Amino acid sequence: MSRNKKRTPSQPSQVDVVITTGGRFDLLEKCLTALYREAQTTSLSIYLIDNASNAEERIANAKLFEYHPEDDPALGVKEFRSKRLTQSIGFPDSNNEGARLGHAPLILFLNDDVELHDGAITNAVKRFEDATIGVVGAKLIFPPTSTSTIRPAGKVQHVGVALNIRGEPVHPLVGWSADNPRTNVSRDVFAVTGAFLMVRRAIFQKVGGFNSIYGMGTWEDVELCMMVRQAGLRVFIDTESIGYHYVGATQEKKQVNYPLHTNRMIFQSRWANSGLMQWSEMELW
Repeated sequence: MSRNKKRTPSQPSQVDVVITTGGRFDLLEKCLTALYREAQTTSLSIYLIDNASNAEERIANAKLFEYHPEDDPALGVKEFRSKRLTQSIGFPDSNNEGARLGHAPLILFLNDDVELHDGAITNAVKRFEDATIGVVGAKLIFPPTSTSTIRPAGKVQHVGVALNIRGEPVHPLVGWSADNPRTNVSRDVFAVTGAFLMVRRAIFQKVGGFNSIYGMGTWEDVELCMMVRQAGLRVFIDTESIGYHYVGATQEKKQVNYPLHTNRMIFQSRWANSGLMQWSEMELW
């Protein structure tokens, strides 16, 4: 484990940003660059968890882990800390680890393969002026440089998660034009992706954070949203908060398969009788 020099902020930031990286340092650099820009309008603390990336590659990209806010006082970065894990503990636990490092009233869990557009964080923060909202997600778009047929360049990747008629969480409107009016409606949703998930720290702590039962990851974000809704708060998608999402970048690099089907069965067994599993897909069409 290693950490860069720590500065304790005199006042808490508005948002603690937690990023787990597994070694896609090319995308992490873009992610961090966008965050530093966002810090000009919203004060941030950034907690970077290196979840067992390749040691040699990490050393070659050491500059990404050595940012010192005191050297750049014009930005609103209150604190920057990095923590290296030599063994992978999975996406849920690594995010929980990052959340424990901060103390801001809002936590943003952000994938290292997400590059935010101007104002994304500021817009999301404003939504929490409504005390009934517990989680806010962002509109995510496949990057314009994508050449993948399953990641169509410039098209919608995420505008909220909904439940289909078979009781399965799905991404409605995936692949639609980002300019289509239906993809630009901010609203309550069943859940949002953990690629950009902003949550009140108080409710995150109350429900116990991400559930470790999901191991390497997948479905822990949906479960967190379920627990927040079960506690009486709303889950909201803000389509004015926008970012590019490269999707599955670490999985491609490491050639690993996430336990999608196993975790889906775990999720459905835990929530089938909750009373919250109601068909909602048609609301987004």
